[in-house]
Order: sequence, then C-alpha cells, then structure tokens
Amino acid sequence: MCGRFTGDKSPRQWARLLHAAVDAGTADRLNGLPAGPRYNIPPGTRAWIAMLDDDGHITFDEWLWAFPTSRGNRINVRSESAHRVPEYREHFDHHRCVVLASGFYEPRGAKSLKHRPWFYFVLRDGAPLFLGGIIKQEGFSILTRQPVEPVASVHDRSPVMVPAENVVPWLDPDIKGTDALSQFAPAAYGRRLAGWQVGDGAKQVTRDDATLIEPVAAAGG
Repeated sequence: MCGRFTGDKSPRQWARLLHAAVDAGTADRLNGLPAGPRYNIPPGTRAWIAMLDDDGHITFDEWLWAFPTSRGNRINVRSESAHRVPEYREHFDHHRCVVLASGFYEPRGAKSLKHRPWFYFVLRDGAPLFLGGIIKQEGFSILTRQPVEPVASVHDRSPVMVPAENVVPWLDPDIKGTDALSQFAPAAYGRRLAGWQVGDGAKQVTRDDATLIEPVAAAGG
C-alpha cells in the first residue's frame, strides 16, 4: 500500500453499518469537527478507526497513523509475517483494529521509478472499506497482503480488507491473528474492487479535494 486513503463518512455512519453505538464522548468530538469527506489521508496524521473496548463493544477514535518500532514508525505491516515478528505478534493476536476508509491509492511500477502513476480503488458497490490494522497506544499500522485483481495489475501489495459482517470477529482479541486473517479477511474480497488511474494531486499531502480521485486518461489512450 502506498500510504494514502480516503474517508467519506463519519464514524456515526460506519457505526450504523456495524450496528454499534457511538459513545457520548466521540459524539461530542464529532460535533466540533469540520464536516465533509477527506480525499487524502497521509501517514503521520490522525484517522478514524474502530476497535473493541474492555467490555467487548465497538468503539471509535481518531488514532495516529504511525506504529512505532525499534526501526522507526511503520505505516504498513505484512500480514503474512506479523505473527513471527516480536514487535508485531502481540498486537496482531490481541490488538487489531479496522481503519475506516472509502478508498485507497496505489502506485504502479518499480519503486526506483521517479514518476509512478497512481491508481485509486473502491468497492464497486460503493460500500465502505474496513482496512485491517494493528494498534498500540502510540498509533496504528495497516496490514497488507499479496493482492488479487484488479490491484495485482498495479501493485504488489494491497491493504487487508475486512467485510463489514466480519468486523466484530476480526476485532476479537481471543482469536489469533493468523486465524482472524484466514477466516474473516478473505483475500478474494479484493475482487470486488474497481480502480482507475488518477492524477498526481494526492502525492501532495496538502491537497485534499474531490479532484484527487477523478479518473484521468492513461498515456496512449
């Protein structure tokens, strides 16, 4: 995952989809936030996530997109190896979250290329995306995996995506991370995505407007 996603709904709307309640504290904070979607959520900023509280209820909060490790902050963690890495294992098994998104960007081409075109992906039916992640007090990271089409034609990694009906068991700390990944975040879910090439606007962290996700014609038609 390249490190950008979008969010066009508030936690209240996501909560309705998950049949969860928004607590009074979160509601008060939402009332003080500017309304409207975000079209360019970059690492190092705060984004809305859902997790389970101590009583097993879904709760929503703004969390920093940066997972501190001994090698620096990690915005992405490979889901295939998270259970083997000591700095991730505990969080993968017992402290998972979902990141509330409506779409995400991916670059095409080798990292060595100076100017890589970006593509934007959403679910074809317009449903929200719940991106699987791991969390600690200081921040969260989005889990990634090998993609299926259509992302596979663009990039070699894709965010882990959790269907809405699987969010609650995905968050369950009594289910090991490897089991949660295989049972509640099927790779085939990625086949429901549609994608198109976009301009370079989202590469600028200061840009945040609807033109960032507009399709552009590929070179040569």
